[in-house]
Amino acid sequence: MAKWYLAFLFILLLPFTCYAEGKQAPLTRTKPLPGTVALTFDDGPNPIYTPQILAILKKYNIKATFFVVGANAKLYPDMVKAIYEQGHVVASHSMTHPKLTKLSNHTLQYEVATPNVIVEKIIGKKPLCLRYPFGMSNEHVREVIRANGMMPVSMGFNSFDYERPGTQKIIDWISKNIYPQQVFLFHDGYDKREQTVAALPAIIEAIKKKGLGFSTICG
Repeated sequence: MAKWYLAFLFILLLPFTCYAEGKQAPLTRTKPLPGTVALTFDDGPNPIYTPQILAILKKYNIKATFFVVGANAKLYPDMVKAIYEQGHVVASHSMTHPKLTKLSNHTLQYEVATPNVIVEKIIGKKPLCLRYPFGMSNEHVREVIRANGMMPVSMGFNSFDYERPGTQKIIDWISKNIYPQQVFLFHDGYDKREQTVAALPAIIEAIKKKGLGFSTICG
């Protein structure tokens, strides 16, 4: 009788449990669709490099996910609007790109919550995910992200384009690691992203040669 009662109680409360979890972090896909990969771009927007990347994506009819830094979104709202209006996903990459695990609770809350206000004001929609800078997180950081209505997202497969190793090296590194449902990390924000822009068409062609398509995450 006791086991039957507990099972009945679990079934009865299950919808409320799911609702509570969903209220904190809405369900959203954080992996590409089967048979596809996801191109993602961090640290933007940037008035020089973001438009170039958008132009390449438009040429190939590809949708991508942009993890914007709140401070940059505030500086370049037209760029955020262009990303969104061209059908790409706008997600969060914190307010100022710090190491979230090193922050006080007050500063952590500011870094997580403020970009939501900025992005919503620009496109009328809050980000569904936050990718933590430097790939650094812990359970507390992830809890704060979820409590602000977002899913925490890791960096995915690192292109290391920020090290500026050379356009061909970026192409070769990505081309050797193309697999279904791979999430590729690139950067459009801050400075000296010429190699990323130059490598992108060849990377897209290499992915297509593998018979894979493209999909977004966090949308």
